[in-house]
Amino acid sequence: MPGRNYAPPGTNPGGNKNALIIMISVLALIFVAGGGIYWWLSKDDPEGNTGAPVQTATQNSNPAANSGQNGPSVPAQTAPQPDLSRASTYLSEPGLKCTFFVNYPDGMSGIVDRISGQAVPNQSVRVSEVEMGIDMGEEYGFGFHYVERADGTYYIMDQAPFEIYPVLKNNMTVGQTWSYDTEYGSTNYKVVDMGVDLDLGFAKFDDCLLLLENNQAAGFQSITYYAPGKGCVYVIDPGGAFQYYKMTEMTRIDAAEAANTIIKWCPNYKDIKDDRTQSY
Repeated sequence: MPGRNYAPPGTNPGGNKNALIIMISVLALIFVAGGGIYWWLSKDDPEGNTGAPVQTATQNSNPAANSGQNGPSVPAQTAPQPDLSRASTYLSEPGLKCTFFVNYPDGMSGIVDRISGQAVPNQSVRVSEVEMGIDMGEEYGFGFHYVERADGTYYIMDQAPFEIYPVLKNNMTVGQTWSYDTEYGSTNYKVVDMGVDLDLGFAKFDDCLLLLENNQAAGFQSITYYAPGKGCVYVIDPGGAFQYYKMTEMTRIDAAEAANTIIKWCPNYKDIKDDRTQSY
């Protein structure tokens, strides 16, 4: 897609910004997974922050039972089962701060933070994300905005507010395929599995979608794990021997803090909208 900006390792984002923006726009046509591995070309060796893991919802108790008195039973509150066939199920919930360890295909590695929130005035934008790091002592970040259409979810890079790219399709089933064609080449997608439980050590993610991406233009293949409400959480090579992008921590943050972070790194956030005249 998701999934990002890719200045080659060693490039200072604060240098030739116009060249970087052009690079971003071109590479977005190559890396349209909507998460994760997009950071390969954006930057290496960022620094992440830590925090307490996200807590699961607690059940409601029966006060009468606690006091020893008889009373009507109160059923436990359970979250509704998400529609795993719908693309928007796999968007990040606003207010998440996630840390990832990234292995870049060029052999370098680093840490990035991703924050999701809502700051765009236009209601067509479901959620925005920024990914941040440190390069040569300078903090940097890049933003993405996600919208939903009848056929699935799409994203808009903040650096290219008038272009839109597909992420996931609706009515997903195992074995489903689709492709995305540009002047740079084709990218083919295949849903290889659904409803998969993933244990990343610090947390378990239920009902993940596994999407195989074959990017012919870049000569790059990967399998991305999308978790309901969490977005991209894990990216590996098709053989499973190499981890490109792995979530290592997840915390909840204040909605205002998330929005302010998005505004900081998304100078075009007020111009973002789902204009059907946009190309993809």
